[in-house]
Amino acid sequence: MSDKKIKKNLLSTPLKGKIAFKSDKIYPNSLWFSLLLIFIVFLPSLSGGFLNWDDPKYIIDNAYIKNFSWAGFKAMFFNYYGGNYHPFTALSNAIEYKMFGLNAKVYHCINLLIHLINALLVFKVIMLLCNEVKVAVLVSLLFGIHPMHVESVAWISERKDVLYTFFYLIAIIKYIRFQECNGNYKQYFLLILAFFCALLSKSAAVTLPLTLIVIDFYFQKKINFFLIVNKIPLFIFSILFGIIALHSQRVEGSLSDLTSVFFLSDRIFLILYSILFYVVKLFIPIGLSAFHAYPDKVNNLLPWYFYFSPLMFGFIFYMVFKLKEFKKILIFGFLFYFFNIILVIQLIPVGLAIVAERYTYVSYIGLFFIIAKVFFYLEDKFINMKTIIRIAGIAILFIFCIITYNRNKVWNNSISLWNDVIEKNSNISLAYYNLGNAHKNIMDYQGAVAAYSGAIRTKAGHENALFNRAHAYADMAMHKEAINDYSTLIQLLPLHEESFLNRAISNASLNNYDAAIADYSSAIKINPQRANTFYSRGNMKASLKFFDVAISDYNVAIELNPQLSEAYNNRGNCKLNLNNITAACEDWGIARELGNTQSLNMLQQYCK
Repeated sequence: MSDKKIKKNLLSTPLKGKIAFKSDKIYPNSLWFSLLLIFIVFLPSLSGGFLNWDDPKYIIDNAYIKNFSWAGFKAMFFNYYGGNYHPFTALSNAIEYKMFGLNAKVYHCINLLIHLINALLVFKVIMLLCNEVKVAVLVSLLFGIHPMHVESVAWISERKDVLYTFFYLIAIIKYIRFQECNGNYKQYFLLILAFFCALLSKSAAVTLPLTLIVIDFYFQKKINFFLIVNKIPLFIFSILFGIIALHSQRVEGSLSDLTSVFFLSDRIFLILYSILFYVVKLFIPIGLSAFHAYPDKVNNLLPWYFYFSPLMFGFIFYMVFKLKEFKKILIFGFLFYFFNIILVIQLIPVGLAIVAERYTYVSYIGLFFIIAKVFFYLEDKFINMKTIIRIAGIAILFIFCIITYNRNKVWNNSISLWNDVIEKNSNISLAYYNLGNAHKNIMDYQGAVAAYSGAIRTKAGHENALFNRAHAYADMAMHKEAINDYSTLIQLLPLHEESFLNRAISNASLNNYDAAIADYSSAIKINPQRANTFYSRGNMKASLKFFDVAISDYNVAIELNPQLSEAYNNRGNCKLNLNNITAACEDWGIARELGNTQSLNMLQQYCK
């Protein structure tokens, strides 16, 4: 055989063993340029803040991460939180909170840092698979800059995504090295350890054993006792953590019941659509959104494109078996994608969204591998068009970079995020509601009212939106409008104590004291143990100069809460109006001892 042929065979054959490990350590300038480019396109994420979607639950209001102690760590590892079990993710947030508090920039920086490391690990995985630097660099770059990955990096709550991927990729690297080193059990131990850490970061890591089987297929490993036995512990871990994940979702109430809306046949089309959705967005990442709602059925039918999904599947299978030259790569890439997306294609419905862009973070690696192999094949196949092919490839990468850069800006704050969702789909009530909360948090009450109105329009009887809109109206001193919303909510929820209490406040603001007293009385029937309600009703009665009955309400308020200084002070005022100055002075004295400043003036004026 000629030297030329020998060289050709070496280049076309995946290198294994120690030779592959040496090449694994090659870090060409193009890789570092790729990492720099990834950093640049995600740079806008560093100026983002906390969002009002999951960030309060997992970070801002999470008592677990604020308890940096043995008891806190124990709570992280032995409790569910927010319908999830990811103690390593919580631990990473606890360390950040201990060192930097609620500095959003730090959380974003750590997310981006892990993403950059993950891109480097993807490079190492691909090098171990094919030992082609250019392929590994392109896959790593696509992984790093693709617009569908913005959600996983720019959203602080998705720390679990980037963190589990870090350990997941290390586990893959250790598995390949374990196989190529003739069963080096140091590598196997590190594989188990990395897998366990991935599972403790996010339960989605349970797919690893299936991914490793796909890797065995890629390396054309023959099924033997050794291959089966070394995966048994991995499958045991997967089953165990899968059960934990399902139980945590069930406890939180995150599992969705779609049987009342979608038939079994509908569910099949929904599943096929969700699998293909991610494939389409790989090539055409437009119309991206933080929330992709389930479709509305018209005349008991799904939108037409759902019924088109089986044809697309047929086309993909046809191409896999038609392109014999790429058969192994296509099968490997699609199986890698499928096994890492299978948990989130709504076989077991979780949440309110049919698809989510963050689910592509690991699964796309398989499809990126196909793209990279095909791209460089075309370069070699069509030498005369090599320049055109490269320009087209660079143009696509440039477009991806622009989209990703701009998507990061969308994820900067809650207002931009939910406005973007509404722009893509104006019928998502959740988006309007969260947008209203975002406006209310910055005291933009007009914006809040407009957003809450959208939530009510798109979901009749949206109780939370009604209540918050009434609150926003009250904050703008538009008490008549507030009363109308509270009244509507009371019709929907006759035992909603807070609506009666807040309607009472609005009525009092309009000097409708009789109506306010009636509302407080209704609230007391619902909850007779709330001291402040008796205190407030006493104030209304005092405003109407019904001092005796006002004192009765203050008496109950004090009995329920002996530390309520305002009740002592106002009861003293009522006693003054009844010319019982001695008793009034006693009440003011107690109020003063409890820290009430208003009573001091009364003591100085009447109790010398």
